[in-house]
Parts: sequence; structure tokens; C-alpha cells
Amino acid sequence: MLLGIDIGNTNIVIGIFNNNNLLEKWRIATDFKKTADEYSALIEWLLTKKDITIDAGIFSSVVPPLDKVFVSLFRENFGVEPLIVSYKLNLGINIKYKNPEEIGADRLVNAAAGVNLYGAPLIIIDFGTATTFCFIDKEKNYCGGLILPGITLMRNALHIGTAKLPEVEFIKPNWIIGDNTVAGLQAGLYYQNVGAINYIIKLLMENYDKNSKIILTGGFASLFRESIDYPTIYEPDLTLKGLNIIYHLNGSGKCL
Repeated sequence: MLLGIDIGNTNIVIGIFNNNNLLEKWRIATDFKKTADEYSALIEWLLTKKDITIDAGIFSSVVPPLDKVFVSLFRENFGVEPLIVSYKLNLGINIKYKNPEEIGADRLVNAAAGVNLYGAPLIIIDFGTATTFCFIDKEKNYCGGLILPGITLMRNALHIGTAKLPEVEFIKPNWIIGDNTVAGLQAGLYYQNVGAINYIIKLLMENYDKNSKIILTGGFASLFRESIDYPTIYEPDLTLKGLNIIYHLNGSGKCL
């Protein structure tokens, strides 16, 4: 079976595939201080619970200090050489970007998955540590996108940068006006993002391709689905599916 891992700044998402079937998935907190042995023990424990044997691996990472940790994990614990996602692999898309090495691996994985699953043109919005927009045109060219501060970063900045504003749970508010400080923060965080998202989509549609499909993914995507003014596709497992797709495009094509 294929072990796919996406290493993000806040969370590490782990998926197990049998060919195109996502059998299991887990989300763990990213810890820069953990060693390969510590991550291995945790992942081995998760796999043991499901009696899973790994014979292939792939990972994407936007946390360079953890790259060697996970290469070691794959080699020493599973005896496999992992495929590491980069723009140099066959992704099923064309990279039209001035400095392709700067593109986050997670954005490449999402683009590969989106095009494979839904075709092009596409707008992909990923609600992670940063909120990212990626545009892929009808010729499957990855053209670029936008990078915004993510919800958690915005919330933390308000709390840390002020004397009295509390740290709040991010939820979809009941109404645009908050009648207390916590509700006001929640409404502000939510509707600031709703406004930005809808306006950015409008600009992309007007300036690039009005026929673009819009895919939402990432931890907070479900909270925004009903507030976007355009038809959207909700794909919570887009990144994991992309890892499986890229492995099959570049690997042996066999995950037993």
C-alpha cells in the first residue's frame, strides 16, 4: 500500500492508498523538534491499529527542516525510497511560473489533483496556514496565484498585537454584527475573508476564464462553502488524492 504524507506548517496529513482508494487518513500537529524516530513511532502506531503494510511512499513538504526526517522515516521504517514532490516531476500540468522552485509543494499537489479529477480551467482555494489561490488555465498551465494570511495567522495577530483582544475560536458567525468582543472578532475574521474570497474570484473570472471551476480544500474550507457567490466543489482530501495521482504518474504504478 502507498503511504502519502503532506507536511504543512501547522499540520501533517497522512493517507493510506490501495491503488486509487483512500483507505485511512490522519492529521497530526507539525512539530519541528520531533525526530524521525518519534514520528516513526506515532505513524507505526496508527498503522498497527489498522494492520497496514507499506510498500511505497510519497511526500510533499513546505517545511524543509523536516524533509530529511521523513526521508529517514520511509527508508528505515518501511524500507522504501519515497518520491518527493517537486516541480520537476510529471504532475500532469505545465508550469508557467518565473521561479517554479518557489511554488509550495502542496500547491503543486493540489493542482495535479484538480486537473486530474476535474479538468481545466481551475481556481483552487486552499484554506491552510496561508490561504492560497491557484489558477490553472484551459491548456493545463499552472499560471500562478495569490497567497493571503490564513485564518489562524489573522486571529493570532489580533490577539498578540493588541492589549485587550482575546484569542477566539474561529467559527462561522450567526450574524455580521457581533454584540460582544468575541462575536465581533469572529464576525470580522469571517466576513473579511468572505469579502476577499468573492472579490478575488470575481477578478480571476473577469481577467482569465469565466468558465473556471472552483475547488475548495483545506481545514477551514467547509465554513466558507455557503458564503461564496459562485458554484464550488468541496474536496477536503484534495492534497492526499494528489499525492496518489503523482505517485502513479511517476512511480511504479503498483500499490499493493
